Amino acid sequence: MRDAEPNIRPWLWASAVLSSLGIVVSGYLASKRLVGGSLACTRWAQCDEVNNSLYAKIYGIPVSFIGLAGYLLLLALAVAALRSGGRVQRQMVLLGLLLSLGGVGFSIYLTYIEIYVIEALCSWCVASAIIISLLAIVSGISLWRAASHHAGPGSVPG
Repeated sequence: MRDAEPNIRPWLWASAVLSSLGIVVSGYLASKRLVGGSLACTRWAQCDEVNNSLYAKIYGIPVSFIGLAGYLLLLALAVAALRSGGRVQRQMVLLGLLLSLGGVGFSIYLTYIEIYVIEALCSWCVASAIIISLLAIVSGISLWRAASHHAGPGSVPG
């Protein structure tokens, strides 16, 4: 087992921290789905309306559970990338990038549903959309840094 290359180590830690924040947000939403009760929410948002809507489940699975599973997987990939090096590390980072880009697409869809169908916003959902977008950016930077390190000093990844 090799340690992560030094030029991407901070980016992998950023992915781990962002994934952990996503776990907190989606974990809170998932726990409220299980135990019930109103969500803590900002004045401008209607969190309970969104969380209790028809669109809060996909094939009977709460969206918050899907988000929690995604963030847990992203955290596992960031930790695995931190503990590896070389080709395996680049594969973990690439997989994290693909998963986070899928999450961004899913968040765009859900935000569309919130705004144009439900006509209500959930501040927790907005926070999750921001977190997954930041994760995609950080994962892209990590992959670019890993590829440039692999290509050698002075090389530009192509």
